[in-house]
Order: sequence, then structure tokens, then C-alpha cells
Amino acid sequence: MNNKPQKCLLPVWVAALSLGATAVTGVAQDSGEEKAAIESGEILEEIEVTGIRGSQKKSVDVKRNAEVIVDSIVAEDIGKLPDVTIADSLQRVTGVQIERTAGEGTSLNVRGMPQVLTTLNGEQFLSPWTITDVGANYSDIPASMIAGVDVYKSQGAALPAGGISGVVDLKTRNPRGLEEGWTAAANAEGSRGSITEDDNYNFNTFVGYNGDRFGFTLGGFKSNSNSANYQIQEDMRLGFVNQGGDPLDLNGNGDLNDRYLVPGGYGVKAYVMEREREGFAGSFQFDVSQSLSLSADVFYTKMNQFDRGVESQFNGMNNDNYDVLRPGTITRREAVVPARGDTPERVINSLQVAVVEAPDFQATTRSQQNHTDALNTNIELKFDNGGPFTGSVRYVRGKADKTYENAIFQQGTPEWYWVDEDGDGMDDPVEPFWVTVDYREDYPTFQFDDDLSSIDRLNLFQGFGDGTEQEASLDVFRADGNYEFDIASFTSVDFGVRHGRRDVESERFIYMTPTGYYSTWNDPSVPEELWYQPLPGDYAWQQYPDWNDFAGNEQLGIAPFDELRDMLISYNDFGPFKGWGDGVAALDPRRLDDVNGFMNFLYPGAKRFVDPSQAYSVVEDETSGYFQLNFANDRGLFGVPFEGNFGVRVAETRREVVNALYDQQAVPEQGNYYGGGYPATYGEPQGWQIMYKTLGTETTKASFTDVLPSGNINFFPREDVIVRLGYAETMSRNDLVNVGEGESLWYQEYRVYTPDGDQEDENGEKYKMVTSPGGGNDQGNPHVDPWRANNYNLSTEWYFGEGGILGAGLFLIEVESATQTLQEARAYPDSDGVVRRTANIWTTKNVPASNLKGFELGYKQALTFLPGFLSDTGIEANYTFSDNDSGAVDLEGKSFPLNSNSRHQANLILWYQGERLSTRVAYNWRSDIFQGRAGLNTNEAPISLGNWVEPAGYLDASINYDLLDNLTVYLQGTNLTETNYRNYAQFESQLRSINVQERRLALGVRMRL
Repeated sequence: MNNKPQKCLLPVWVAALSLGATAVTGVAQDSGEEKAAIESGEILEEIEVTGIRGSQKKSVDVKRNAEVIVDSIVAEDIGKLPDVTIADSLQRVTGVQIERTAGEGTSLNVRGMPQVLTTLNGEQFLSPWTITDVGANYSDIPASMIAGVDVYKSQGAALPAGGISGVVDLKTRNPRGLEEGWTAAANAEGSRGSITEDDNYNFNTFVGYNGDRFGFTLGGFKSNSNSANYQIQEDMRLGFVNQGGDPLDLNGNGDLNDRYLVPGGYGVKAYVMEREREGFAGSFQFDVSQSLSLSADVFYTKMNQFDRGVESQFNGMNNDNYDVLRPGTITRREAVVPARGDTPERVINSLQVAVVEAPDFQATTRSQQNHTDALNTNIELKFDNGGPFTGSVRYVRGKADKTYENAIFQQGTPEWYWVDEDGDGMDDPVEPFWVTVDYREDYPTFQFDDDLSSIDRLNLFQGFGDGTEQEASLDVFRADGNYEFDIASFTSVDFGVRHGRRDVESERFIYMTPTGYYSTWNDPSVPEELWYQPLPGDYAWQQYPDWNDFAGNEQLGIAPFDELRDMLISYNDFGPFKGWGDGVAALDPRRLDDVNGFMNFLYPGAKRFVDPSQAYSVVEDETSGYFQLNFANDRGLFGVPFEGNFGVRVAETRREVVNALYDQQAVPEQGNYYGGGYPATYGEPQGWQIMYKTLGTETTKASFTDVLPSGNINFFPREDVIVRLGYAETMSRNDLVNVGEGESLWYQEYRVYTPDGDQEDENGEKYKMVTSPGGGNDQGNPHVDPWRANNYNLSTEWYFGEGGILGAGLFLIEVESATQTLQEARAYPDSDGVVRRTANIWTTKNVPASNLKGFELGYKQALTFLPGFLSDTGIEANYTFSDNDSGAVDLEGKSFPLNSNSRHQANLILWYQGERLSTRVAYNWRSDIFQGRAGLNTNEAPISLGNWVEPAGYLDASINYDLLDNLTVYLQGTNLTETNYRNYAQFESQLRSINVQERRLALGVRMRL
């Protein structure tokens, strides 16, 4: 024919092994004849090369035979690496960057952009972790469920629209690709972390049959894991804002116009995340006739995730001012923010050592839960009679739901809690807590003298419960066809139509308690006869119950909480964060797992209410059609053969958004809300205690049409070289939070000094307490444009041997329309109707265009040319450079990249495959990760700060040994260097958060029949 490389005769799906084979495939030693064939460059397609070498060869073959730029992993890559989720495996693909939660891979981006469409066997599917999102999150999908993954970086018209930078196609096992007859496999694994030291398990099984006219597969899994999730994590505040600068001159520079980036509190979150996963995948295929085949697939996952632990926090706020730093504090000058309007020039300093006079301390026991399940089904009829026309019709149905529940029990002695300590009949303020926090070491250390392990100084408590429920459905009808012909260089045409509908509902719920009183103290603003009296009817409900004393309250008729007090423990497991002595008083976090039962134990009669102000629904209908013309020319251009395609997809999207219609600042009418406290009884409810009964709704409709042309051409200058060029216009829908969510404010109290005030401070000055919005969200914008971009690709691939490749690629993504979440200052009246301050509110806006550009390098080779046992080794290495500009800048005028992007990423994998022993070591490294703007809670003008993750590398390894041909034992280790997830706010010396991630070891056995 010509010198163009011959495509593999085996169908591409043969590269995808079954989920059971993922777990049990043994290592086959090549015979001398096979080795000679490989070394001579011959392709022996009738011989299956298995093990690590075989998986590398198959992934290379997929890339080589593709018509577009694609990178793949196959079952051996997944099964032979110590991967828990499929995201862990994908981190080793060139250009794929992942993020981790409690040590496990969850979400990802391709070439620095998270706007990635995920498909299952070529069509969109629903994940409960991305019900409102369009990104990729694989928290509930274990590696054992997937047989292979293709990452498309250049796109053709035949691919579903929805990914800006790429499409990730997860593939399950094709039953007709099994060996004839029965196949069965099983895997059992136990694991343990270096910190949690809990025993974990992972089981999966598989059975399949391939007969004359039909075949089926069925596999299931069940696993439990416990992972350390210790954290220091706080939003940033500005210290000394309300005093106009630093009156203490903490940095000793003589300038009192300093501002300090400080946390809202000084403490540690000591959590352990438990994940219980189970699910199954099945497929059935039947040859109705010689020309018709019917297939059906089902993919089900379920996950219960519990993030339990205890938080300890010294308050960083005093009378609504973040001014608790005291002399001895060590800071570092970082930047100067020029004067703006009424806001003067500000000198920004980072915090290195904090000497804190905290007005109070809180110990918080928490159980955060996510309960998810998703069922994705597919039925497809294919036609192929050997003639020029082939086609298929397909229906996909998906359903997913996710429930998040959050239970909190906090105890402490609040700043306002005064007691008569000296017996003079007058209440005295509680002594503050003095603590020193040193942020300069790898792990911040704490130093204080108080004993926090009993309730002596933590004698008050309160509890809260809330959560969200989300559910979604997906329906897709599509028909596709291909017609082959031979006219000039044109070989065939692909065409098809598709209609998809995604229906999403989201609502927030809150546990309210019937615990409201006219007044719980001698409040001069309340008539004396109403002191200590319960509020009537609906006014009694509270979103945030008042503090109770373990000793009870005789005036309120509340008995001592002896049973609750007896449940308290001394919690002292704060991991690497030292200085907590005998620990802090807390509950066993598992007691909070039953949120309804726990809230009714604390507050009999507590009920769960849906907040109509935080409910929304979105329906998106997309109708699209595509046409793609394929071509090939053996004689080529200037003697260089080529092939490719060009086409267009036209997609019309119709959006309908239903959300609450209300004015958050308006005083609601009596009878249409719960709560509000005493002021509500005369028409002035407190904003933070209000829960509406019902609200009107507002329906907004929008639509947009996208015409998405694409073209790809591959040149074959040599038999072992391919040069690829690709262009595609791409689009990605918005996260639905940015489309449907309404306004939500959080409130705070502060003093307003006024001659008619009803309270006096320690100096005898009169003041009144008012309520004011302190911040919030208003991210819903039904008319926000989708992401749109032009995607350019150029790559060169040299296939220099069996399973060997050296490749390089350039890419440019011109983002024409992007969406960004940012803060803007808004003025709201205080509870007395006077506008005194502004609050920074997160909003959604379309922002100017930005570009993402970079290059990739990839290399894979089995080192068969080396002497002795080294000939059984191999290597994989890749590097990605990704640079972009989001169009936004920080306080110093430096450009922000797009969210989740690292400028540099590299992978190095070394492997050995002997007759019975095989091993692999993998190292993944990313440079700084941009995670959006750092929210800065301040009533001054917003300051643009970046939230960054420090560079980090992760080392994983696995060892496999074949005891028998069908029995393998293995040892796997993840994060062997115990790398942590560390964030800083704008300046590298300003710690924002640390997420401790432990090393995990797993021992298991694989069997195959």
C-alpha cells in the first residue's frame, strides 16, 4: 500500500480489560520467539503481551491508531498501580492534573482547565459528585470498576460537546471481547494508613461469558477506607481594620497604618474520613442477526462518606474586631495596597508567630456526611451488514442523588459570658486565653497554659444541624451513522443527531429548635415580665440555638444536662500539630452520625425545615446534530501520506431556572416565617434566625446556540512517525450553582455606640447591639454565558519499537468566554435600618477572554536492549507546561491563571516485569496550583488575593508476585513520602491551610479462573 503505519487489526476495545482482569491478570513471560519479534520491530498481533509491558503496549496502540490526539490507560495500568480511585490512575496521563481529598484523587483538569466532559462508553453520564457541576469528580468510582480510559485532547465533530480542554471517556468491559466460554476473577485486599492505623478492606469480583451469539459481564465491589484528614484551615481576615491600623505597632516600624492577614481563629481540625463504597457494573450483548446486535449496560455506584473529628479554636475576634494579636507577634511585610476611595493606603503583613489574647475558646465535635448513589444505564442497537452503511440508535438514562448532612456540637465559654468570680455580687468578664502559635515550622505548634480537657472552662454548649439534598436525571437519545465511499481522497462520512435533557433540583435544609425566649437575661430592651419566658408559636424556632450551661438554668426551667456531660471525652489526637497537652473536652464524633436523633437529644422537638430561599431547579435541554467527512490519501502531499476529518456540530441549549423570589432585606410579613426572636413579635426580625415558610418563585428562561467546527489531519512522513494537527471550537456549560443559586447572607452582631443605647460597656459608654450582613453569596445568574474556546493542537509521535513512543505536542486554547466567581462590596442596612458598612458578596460574572498555551513531552519504552534482568525493565516519563491568564489580577497587578491549573507537571514511572515478579514505582509532581481567590472577610474594600497550593510530589509503588499462573499476591503503597496539601494566601509565607495526608499500605491477593 504505502509506508503509512498499519493500524492494529484488533479493535481498539480489546485494549480494555474486564474489571476482574484488572485485579487478577498475571504476568506472562515472553518466549524467545516473541522477544525476537519485538526486538526486530515486527507486530505479532496474534500474540497477546500481558502484564505491565502489555498494558504499556496497548495504551500506545490506542494512541497510535486514533484519528485525534488521545492518551489512554488500560486495565493493567489501573490494576497494577496502587490506585484507589480512577483519578489516581489518570494523574499519570500526560497533561492530566488531579486534586486530592483526604489523600485520594477526586477531581481533575486537562492541560490546566477543569471544564472537562466525562463520558461512559462514549456518552455523557451522571455522577452524584457533579450534579450541579460539569467538571470531573471520581470520588465514588474505584479503579477496579473501569477497564480503560481515553483522554481526548483534540476533538472531532462526532464527540459529544461539553469539554473545553478535553473529554475523558471511561470504558467498561465489552463481553464479546472475552475469551470464549466463562471467565471469573476475584480480588481481596486489606490496607492501613500510617496515621489512622484502622484496618480497611477492598473486595471485588467478576464473572463473564462469551458464547456464540451472546455474552455478558457482571462485576461488583465493596470497600471501606479510613484516611487522616487533619487540617488547619481558615479564611483570611484583616487585623485592626476597625481601628484604622495597628495601634500596637506590632512590627515595630513606627508606622501604624499596617494591616495583618490573620485567620478567623487559631486552632486545628482533627478529622478522619471514612468512605464506604459499593456498586456493580454489568453488560449484555446479543447478536440478533448477522447484521443487528443489541447491547445493554448498567453502572451503579453508592458511597457513604463520613468526615468526623474535633476542632479546637481560640477566637481571633474581639468585639467584632480582629485585633487579638499582642506584642511578641512576628510578622513580615508583603505588599502595599494603594488608597482607593475612602479607603486609605494599606500595608499588608503576613503572620509568622501569633501571640494571641483570645477572648474565648471553642471545642467543636463534628460529623459531616455525604451519601451518594448513581445509576447509569444504556441500551443500544447497532446495524452492520458488511455494506457501506453502518449505524446505531442509543438511549441513555442516568439518575443520581447526593445528600450532605452536617452535625455540630460546640462547647466553650463565649466572650460575652460573664460570671461572678470574686463573689462581690457583680458578674466579671471571663479571663482571656493566652496562646502562641508558631507558623514557621512544617507544622504549626501551639503553646498555652489552660487546661481544656474538662468543662471547667468549657461549660456552655450548643448544637446545629444542616445540609443539602440534590438530585438529577439525565436522558439522552441519539442516532449515529457512517457511510463509506471512495470519491477522490474522501473515504466516508459520519453523521448523527442527539437530544439530551439534564434536570437538577437542589435544596438546603436546617434543623430548627423550639428554644426561643423573649430574653435569657435581664435585657432592658425587653419588658421585665417577659424575661425568661418562651416565645409563642412560630417565633420560638431557632436556627442557631442559644448557649446552654451543662448545669442547666433554673430561671429558664432547664434541668442539668448530666447525661450529656457524662458522654464527654478528652480528645487529644491532633496528629502532627503539637501543643495540645491533655486534649480538649468533646464528644465521640460518631454520636453525631444520626443528625436527627442527635438534635432531638439536645433539643427535644427539633425539626428539619427546608429553606425555600436556598432551593432552585435547573433544566437544560440540548439538541444537536453533526456531520463529519473523513479522508485519506496514500500518495499524500509531497509524497507524505495523510488522513483526517473535518466537520461541524451544531448544538442548541435551552435553559429554565426556577428559584426563590424575595427581598432578603425586607421585613417579612407576620405568619410567613419561623423564628426571629423577640424583635419579630413587633415586626423587626433578626436576619440570622429567620426561616421562611414559603416563598414565591421566579422562572427564567435562556437559550443559546453553538456552531462548533472541527478538523484533524494526520501526516505519516515515515512508517513509525505521525504528525497530527487539530482544531476544534469547544464549549462547556456552567456549574449550576453559578446559574440557579440565590442570594444568601450570613449575619453578625456588633456594637454601635449611641447616646440612646440600651447597654453600657466596662467604661460606662452606652451602646446598642445591631445585626449586619457580614458577607454572603449571590452566585446565581441564569443568563451567564457558557464557557467557549478555540482549541489548537500540534503533535509529533515517534513509535520506535513495540510499546515505545517519544512524543511532543503544542497546544493553544483561546478562551472566548469564561466564568469567574469574585467578591464585590455591597451596602446593606443594619437591623435598625441604618446603612453603616458594606459586606463582600461572592458573585458570578463572565470575564474577558484568556488563553491557555503550553507543550507536552511524553516517552515510553520497554528497555529490552539492556543486558540481563535489566531487559525486563521499562520506563514512562512525561512533562506538561501549561500557562494561562484568566484576565484577573492580584493586589500587585500580577495575572491570575485559571482555577486548578499548575504551570508544570511531571511523571516518572519505572517498572520491572520478570517471570513471576513485577514491580512499579511512580512519582507525580505538580508546581503551585491556583485555587481561585482567597476570600477576605472584611468590611473594607475587597483585596484581590490568590489561594495557592504549594508544589508537591507523590510517590507510589507496587510489588506483584505470581504464586501460580492464576494466583498473585501484591503489596502496594501510596504517598510513601507522606506529602501534605499546603495552601498559602497570596504570599508563600502566609499559611492558609494544611491538609495532612498519610502513607497507606495495602496487601492483597488476585485470583482468576
